[in-house]
Formats: sequence, structure tokens, C-alpha cells
Amino acid sequence: MNKDMILILDFGGEQALSLARMLRGAGIYCEILPYSAPIELIKKNNPQGILMTGGREGIEQECDYEVWLMRTPVLAMGMSARQMIRQLGGRILNNQVSERMTELKLDISCPLFDGIDRCERYVNRINAVELPETFRSIGTSEGMSAAFAYEKKRLYGIQFEIEANDPEGLTILNNFLNDICSCERWWSIPTFIQERIESIREQVGSGSALMALSGGVDSSVCAVLMHHAVGKQLNCIYVDTGLMRKGDTETVRRVFLNELGINVIMVDAKARFMAKLAGVTDPKEKWRLVSEEFAAIYEEEAAKLPAIDCLIECTIYNDVLHGYEQGNMQPVQDDDLKLTGKPVIEPVRELFKDEVRTVGEVMGLPPEIVSRQSFPGAGLGIRIIGEVTEENLRLLREADAIWHEEILAAGLDRRIRRYFAVLSETASTGRQHCERVIALRAMGNAGVNQTAFRMPYDLLERVTARILRELPKIDRVVYDMTTSPQRTVEWE
Repeated sequence: MNKDMILILDFGGEQALSLARMLRGAGIYCEILPYSAPIELIKKNNPQGILMTGGREGIEQECDYEVWLMRTPVLAMGMSARQMIRQLGGRILNNQVSERMTELKLDISCPLFDGIDRCERYVNRINAVELPETFRSIGTSEGMSAAFAYEKKRLYGIQFEIEANDPEGLTILNNFLNDICSCERWWSIPTFIQERIESIREQVGSGSALMALSGGVDSSVCAVLMHHAVGKQLNCIYVDTGLMRKGDTETVRRVFLNELGINVIMVDAKARFMAKLAGVTDPKEKWRLVSEEFAAIYEEEAAKLPAIDCLIECTIYNDVLHGYEQGNMQPVQDDDLKLTGKPVIEPVRELFKDEVRTVGEVMGLPPEIVSRQSFPGAGLGIRIIGEVTEENLRLLREADAIWHEEILAAGLDRRIRRYFAVLSETASTGRQHCERVIALRAMGNAGVNQTAFRMPYDLLERVTARILRELPKIDRVVYDMTTSPQRTVEWE
């Protein structure tokens, strides 16, 4: 995509992600890089404008100095605005307004504040500053420069963040994007689909493509995009590990093979995975064994096919951002599924998770696919505390299905970010012949974090009654209220 884009340099915190979602929702394509990104990577993106957001006070976080020499418009917000002043030769003084409502007086001669000369808003912090010689104050609060600019270079700083429900802030943001950056609002899901299909056709040409299909949202959408682009040139490999949720394999066969006519090689590998996991209780070892066996089967099946010209990987933008958090500025790829020497195509690399779901909806995937919950690579094996046996899988699979059915029936499936059941090895002590405990998990959104969803009590009662009635070997059901990231979402 060679059209206008806005680059967000993230100095830490939640603002970058929420800002990116806000821009894309308004038709402006944007991407996020950490503030420490090398200048070569920043220039490679050729941004129409740069937004800087977030950061922690008292910690030196400087972007590459050449960012200020690019002649690309920059709007730094909050702490990153103060870092800009420091980096360009100014000083931050001790006087400050903090954590209270204050009136901002804005200079309407500056294009950033066109249509707004003053506003009252809550601010986390505004410091008195000694501006570099090339800067001027364009907004004040209680005698301090709350906003400043080097207009010849189109560098702007505001000592406050812009929120989604912030009318004056959105006016400022739109002034920057429209009047200062002249950024085209071209981004939409239909536009993405059309351009991505054309791009895939160019990349694949007359060759063949191969991908692993899990039946999850990401791989399903990739498969549909690829199928629309190259049809029978695509081969998918679906491996039934025996660790799948109830109905997963049947759904893949029905939707992708029967209804969509996509080439899918269905591999029944249940016995192989059960043999690998026999007697294993350590979660890390489960992950390792499942990953290794899956990669081995994938390569075995790939070797049976005619020449493969390219591989399809289901990286999404959330994976890319996670890689940046880990210090990885290179493309995120799945090392377990690499076939050496093959070019890689990532059809949905630029999309956030909910955008991937929207693409699936627009392209006609059924709700049972596009609303499917995230599923760990080790499948139900990682949601069994203790040994993975056929009986334990049966109990967990049925309990998990009951949980899903009742959430769907209550119409809560699109409000809950993630939900699943866990089978605990800790036996209940309520009766002499008591057996196992099922823990129910449901997570909702809280900014970029997740918190336990406030499930209706009557729904919990219904689920508990069904599990105890339909699965006699389960005699206790609990609901996990632990938040994330204090603890991981999964139990293992």
C-alpha cells in the first residue's frame, strides 16, 4: 500500500493503540513503531505525518534525532512533547499544573488550533518550559506554555493527550491531519480487500501457495483472501491434533472444503499427538511437543505436494506490535512452519484482530468462524492441568462447549473478548467419589488490558447446572475472576 499513512511513535502506555484505532476508524491508515525505531525504518514508511504519544516521566526516551530533520510534520503529545523540547535544546522547569481541570488559551493563528481559541480540560501534567529559540508558545495554561511549535519545520507539541471522547482534542487532531499533513482518508476494509487480492495475485503469479489452516479467525481469513486471489493455486493443510474444541474439525471440513471449495488436506494426527503427550504434565513441555509434532507433520504433508512457490503466514498487526515490545524490528514469522528458501506472503499483517474479523464478515465467512475465540497452539492440552488423556479431553471439550453455547444463547459472544473452560487436576472433596473441577474464564476489555467479565449470575448458574448434570465426573464449577496482566489469561 503506497498511499498516505500516518506513523505513530509510541513512547509507552496505552495511548498509541487507542489513537491508532481511532484514526483507522476515521479512514486514515496508520501504523505504530516504538520511539526507539531506527531512522531507516521510519523513513521506509514514508509517513505523511508523525504522531508521538505516551511515555513515562523521569525516564529519558528519545527518538532518533534525524526524525526532526525529515521535514515531515510531527505532533508530539503529553510526555513526548516535553521530550521533544529537551531533545531540541529547551528545558523542562519544575513549575507545573497536574491532575486537575485547567483552562487552555490557544493561538488561533496557528493552523493546529483553527476553530478553537480556548477550552477547559483535565490534564495529567503541564510543565513550565524554556523553549528552544526556534519554537514559540501557541497555547498557555496558568501562565505556562501548554503548547508550542516550530512552524517552519511543522513541529508541534501539546502537553496533553487526545482521547476518543474529547471534542476539542479531536478538532486539534483533525487540523493536524487535514490542514498540516494533507493526509488522504482512503482506508477502509473493502479497499483493503480489493488491493490485497490484487497484491496476492502479483506475488503468486502462476505459482502455487501453501498455508497451515487452523480454523481460527486469522488463518480462515487468510485462506479466503488467498482463495479469492489465486483459487486452486492454494493448498491448505489442516492438522487434527485431537486437542481441538468440540466441532472444530467438522466445521473446517464443512465450510472450507464443502462450501467454499478450497483445497484443504485434512490430516488425522490424533494418535500421534496423544502418544507424544502421554505422561506429560509440564505446560512448557506440552507446548514444545505439540509445536514440534505439528511442524513435522506440516513438512511431511508439504513434501507430498508438487513444487511450492510461496508460503502463507497468518501474522496480524497485534503480532507485529508484540514483536516490537520484545525488541524485534524484523517481520514476525512462525519459525515452526518455515520451509527454507520460500518467499512468504502475510495477507493480513496490517490488520488489528477486529479488522481481521470484519474482513471475514465482508468476504462471507459464517459467524461461527469470524467470531471464533482465540485458541492456543497447544489446544485443549494446555487447558488441562495435568496429564492429557482421552477422558480428560472429553470432559473439558464437553464443558467448554456448554460454556460457549450458553454465552451464545445469552447474546454475549461479541461483548466478551475471550472465554473458555479449564479442567483442574485438583479433585474436589465434597463427596467420597468426587472427581474433577471445571474453571470458567471470560475476559472483557479494559483499555489495552483484559479483566474478568462481569458475567450475569443466572448464566453462571445455568452453566454450572448443565455441567454437573451432563458430566457426572465433574462435581464442582468455579469462575475465575483474576484480571490480566497481573496473571496470564491461560492457566498454564
